[in-house]
Amino acid sequence: MSITTKEQTTGQQPTGRSLVWRGGRTVAADVPYDRIADELDADPDTKAWWFLPRDAAAVDKTADLLGLDLYAVEDVVGPRESPKLDIIGDTVLVVSAGLQFDERSADLRISRVSIVATQRVMVIIADAEPLSLLAPLLLQCTARMQTEGIGAGVHTVVNALVGTYSRAVEQMVEANDALTASLFADKPLDRKDQLRAFQLRQAIAHLRKIAYPMVDVTADLASAARRPEVEEATDPVAALLGTANARRFADVADHARHAADGITTLREMLNSAFETNLALSDVHLNMIMKKLSAWAAIIAVPTLVTGFFGMNVPYPGFGQGAGFLVGLAIMIAAVVTLFVLFRRNDWL
Repeated sequence: MSITTKEQTTGQQPTGRSLVWRGGRTVAADVPYDRIADELDADPDTKAWWFLPRDAAAVDKTADLLGLDLYAVEDVVGPRESPKLDIIGDTVLVVSAGLQFDERSADLRISRVSIVATQRVMVIIADAEPLSLLAPLLLQCTARMQTEGIGAGVHTVVNALVGTYSRAVEQMVEANDALTASLFADKPLDRKDQLRAFQLRQAIAHLRKIAYPMVDVTADLASAARRPEVEEATDPVAALLGTANARRFADVADHARHAADGITTLREMLNSAFETNLALSDVHLNMIMKKLSAWAAIIAVPTLVTGFFGMNVPYPGFGQGAGFLVGLAIMIAAVVTLFVLFRRNDWL
């Protein structure tokens, strides 16, 4: 998609940090906040989106323009805030996060992302890492936002974030399958695999804290987008999203629900793997104990025979070669008999 801007004419390519448009025409791209504010003040038909770092000072600078109060600022810059949908006056606030699962370390990286949107502006408050994912998508969505409004941009961001949940669940399922492959070979997990399984359980716990609340957020967005135009006048969310995006947000809510269901299935699979691993460990321990007991019984027979013949009491064959041969024959016969019996009973 080609976007003609002042920066492009000077040879600089937009990095996707901001975009200002009026009607169906792009006014500016990759411009600082002051330029955006001037464009918005100059014409009420001007709309814009831009990125802000998750920094209290940066958010405070635009809090008045966005209609954010102190509690909203705390929500968007907080490191552990759960996903939620909030309304401050005519401003819609979506607190969410993007996820990335590292298969090598079984670590789940959480990148906090918040959306602050009104009828004229959309601000994505996030760290630098989510920018690489969201910026190209928003640039591709420029035509939709110019015709459908800010709601199209909100859908693009929320859909991208929910997509990271689905990918994380798929990668965790693959990691779980690779982890438990040895169980199908009747081998318990070794220490390295047990540690990886514990790390995977931690990642699942962190994923649940993000994905489960997001199911409610996307369901509320989908519900607001389906409301008739009569309710748009009283509901800022419905007014922002518009009924044109109803089907899209319903699809996003469906994906979020599937991701949450996948987490439940993944937890059950991992718990089943732990139980199977414990059962296999018990079976292998029992087999070891059986073998040790069998060999102890076999070794005890020669000990018993030699102990009997070692008594300082005369017995038939005492001090004679025949007596030694008889004792040796008894030991061999007893050892062989026990060995055969234990083998038949799968103790050896």
